[in-house]
Amino acid sequence: MRPDRRHALASLGALALTPWLPAHAQAQERPATPPLTEGPFYPRAFPADRDADLTRVAGQRGRAAGTPLEFSGRLVDRRGKPLGGRAIEIWHCDEFGQYHHVGAPESAGDAAFQGWGEAVADGEGRFAFLTIKPPAYPGRTPHIHFTVRDGRRRVLTSQAFFEGERANERDFLYRGLGREARLVTMRLENAGGGLRGALDVVVAG
Repeated sequence: MRPDRRHALASLGALALTPWLPAHAQAQERPATPPLTEGPFYPRAFPADRDADLTRVAGQRGRAAGTPLEFSGRLVDRRGKPLGGRAIEIWHCDEFGQYHHVGAPESAGDAAFQGWGEAVADGEGRFAFLTIKPPAYPGRTPHIHFTVRDGRRRVLTSQAFFEGERANERDFLYRGLGREARLVTMRLENAGGGLRGALDVVVAG
């Protein structure tokens, strides 16, 4: 990864919106992030560029189409203990509704979009990605797939959603979460020329 990209992603982690919990709150068990289906679009082959900046592809000029999104947060257990060193992967469609690395022809997609990325949580459990805000596509509200790994073992697979999307209540997965939907729903705010949102990811075990 180039030094400027590494510095930018490190800065995102430091600016994570998720508030620190007071000591007395950390002693209480927090509700775990609900698991959700991986879906049919998890990569079949991974890109050579495996970093946490999905808006650029190594060796190509230009940035991904769409609204830039700084997606950050923390990986913690139900007591609020940071899960440093664990990997989190994200993947979602590009600005044109197309997933990448799934074996389908990608000629109509955005060649400047990485499609999948990986970050490792720091000692405080913080992670950060630079991506785009995915659009809705038929049958689904905008969402980001993510999975958490402890070494090679997956410990959680779920999806992140966005507050205020009109399509949320028409989305069968979001609607099925009921009150747990709040645990995987991010509030977005303006950040320069893009958006910023954060999410605590709480791993049950």
